[in-house]
Amino acid sequence: MSTIESKTARRKIVEFIPYKTMALDLEAILASLTRIYVSRNDLDMVELITSCQPELFPIGSFDAEVERYDYVLKLAVPVKFHRHLHDNIDKIQLQLLADIATVTAPYLHEFISAVFVALKIEQDLGWRDAAMDLVVEGRGRDTKVETDILIMHAPADENGIARELKAAFREKNVRVATHSMVSVKDKDINHALAEFERRAHFGVFVVSQAATKLPFQQETLDKIIGYLTNPAKKFCQIWDKIGRTEVANFSPALARSLALSTERMAVDQVCGLLMKCANLG
Repeated sequence: MSTIESKTARRKIVEFIPYKTMALDLEAILASLTRIYVSRNDLDMVELITSCQPELFPIGSFDAEVERYDYVLKLAVPVKFHRHLHDNIDKIQLQLLADIATVTAPYLHEFISAVFVALKIEQDLGWRDAAMDLVVEGRGRDTKVETDILIMHAPADENGIARELKAAFREKNVRVATHSMVSVKDKDINHALAEFERRAHFGVFVVSQAATKLPFQQETLDKIIGYLTNPAKKFCQIWDKIGRTEVANFSPALARSLALSTERMAVDQVCGLLMKCANLG
């Protein structure tokens, strides 16, 4: 075989193999990476790597000059790491890149050239069972109610978003009532939810900076979240001037659920979409 033919055959082999190996060995790479942090007794990094969902993306095509493929590694981690990542992301990404270079050194034709760490929004599948329960029962809520929409909000939002929503709904001839969560004790929230069941067709929970500062017990907050994630309860949330990562710091379960946001649309638009969700015109 001539020198030219030999080089051509070698290049074909080199181009064929790398696409296969790195992706297949990704779990092994992360396991080896974790061993490094176990040896350093860096438990934060052990937890981060163990909790992540990895994805590998090839960059461009085979680089003939250095005879390798470049990859970017994306690590998606649970939202509970938000604060840790916010304070340490530059250090973490550089550290990961250096340590991955150590782990992947045996790969002659593959190279991870960058590492990105992103937050993973976990999906809550509990709504499926709740919806099927409604189907099995064969009945819905009583439609003969006093109020079309009940808005639950923090006391500090009384003269802000709560008033704006109330005015916008009334302009649309929607019967609206508000409940200021002056007390977030379990019995008081239970009472508010019972009132919603009895009086209203559709419920709204306003998540704002003020709401995230209320002293909710986790069990009490979980009851509200149960209404938000159960389609049969006809309840939804509005995020008022607050982003997903801030919501996630307050409650990852709330961050996993869709929300209408005043950061993205005017209050009048929010009301219009709520009316469609509630089948109110």
